[in-house]
Amino acid sequence: MPAAIYFFSYFHRIAPAVVAGDLMRAFSISAASLGNLSAIYPYVFAFMALPAGGFADILGPRWTLAAGSGTMGIGAILFGLAPQFSAAWLGRLLVGLGASVILIASLRLAAPRSSPRSRAGARRSATWAPSWPLRRWPCWWRCSAGGIASW
Repeated sequence: MPAAIYFFSYFHRIAPAVVAGDLMRAFSISAASLGNLSAIYPYVFAFMALPAGGFADILGPRWTLAAGSGTMGIGAILFGLAPQFSAAWLGRLLVGLGASVILIASLRLAAPRSSPRSRAGARRSATWAPSWPLRRWPCWWRCSAGGIASW
């Protein structure tokens, strides 16, 4: 389950790039505002890097995963149903806040069940696996639907 939640957080990390044109039209915003909307996720993610480990230690990894997943879900719903730009921005902030604790709590949950040697591989896999298709096929994300269908 933690891996599925992490994949969901990774999906939210790259989602604004896919719907950039639609967001600009829906909210009548400039490219700078769209950049701000996209950038709030990594800003919150970086700000919460240290507290995330503390939450996983104090609350425990399961409660941290539950709280992060809940916050990320509420933010995703708010972002999806946002009637105006400020609500979408707040939703994106909540998604970043919730997603910031997912990886650390997942690794903390898996740590007692693995040897120190395999933990390094788990960290590497957790950060490498979601972006594997983009590295495997460099033009995959640039190809049109017709280009993908012709593969």
